Amino acid sequence: MLGIGLLTAWWFSRRRAVVECIDPSHIDLAVPLTFLISILGVWLLSKINLGEMLIDNQPLQQQNRFRLFSLLFIALPTLFIYCRASGLGYRRMLDLFALPALLWLVCVRVGCFLTGCCWGDIAVRLEAVVFPFAAQVQTLPWLIGDWVWSSVSFPRGSLVYQQHIALGLIGDSATESLPIHPTQLYELVYVLILWTILQATKFRLLPAGCLAVATLAGYVMGRFVIEFLRADSELIVANLTFAQLLCTILLVCCIFGYRRFSGRAAY
Repeated sequence: MLGIGLLTAWWFSRRRAVVECIDPSHIDLAVPLTFLISILGVWLLSKINLGEMLIDNQPLQQQNRFRLFSLLFIALPTLFIYCRASGLGYRRMLDLFALPALLWLVCVRVGCFLTGCCWGDIAVRLEAVVFPFAAQVQTLPWLIGDWVWSSVSFPRGSLVYQQHIALGLIGDSATESLPIHPTQLYELVYVLILWTILQATKFRLLPAGCLAVATLAGYVMGRFVIEFLRADSELIVANLTFAQLLCTILLVCCIFGYRRFSGRAAY
């Protein structure tokens, strides 16, 4: 789905470039260049951090995982360098790619759901005496029960199935995992709503960069909330994951960035 998402974002970026009077050939070069360099950077970073902690103090599986925020931190400076070399306005290009990036993310989350990564908390009640480390897989105990109609189970061999086996929640004879929150789909729906709102907002009346900042701020706020229902990341402090701490930092940066951009020229 990464490829489908890339093509979708590429196509939408070219359409926006025409509207913004930017030569679409810049999109044809900037999109694959930025994406390939970012993917390479994320791959190298994953080699440095192989043993991911999926259970409290117990590495469940050695694996390389696609990291969205790592991709962002590599893509931004890559695009900045390209804009400087091409004589393009960096903030205008950020605005141009902001909404296409959300469409790309929608496709990514479809892929996450199909492959079973980025899974959510268990949606059925657990006995605390049997499972003492429930905080990671049931961060919000009041969001469990038969009324959670959106819960799904993943088949034998999936990462969530392996997690439940490792925790002793299911036996080796089980054919699927316990019902969990499909956080991939939750985020997908949220991103589509965010895209619809931003698409309808007249950001062209605001200085360049404001759309990009609003897009990032909107995403990290939603991601912060959804992280409470994700069970694939280790809790760092106060039942918060590293991604939530990162979302908080990025939101603060967005606030300062918006104040800075709104007081500058449109270029």
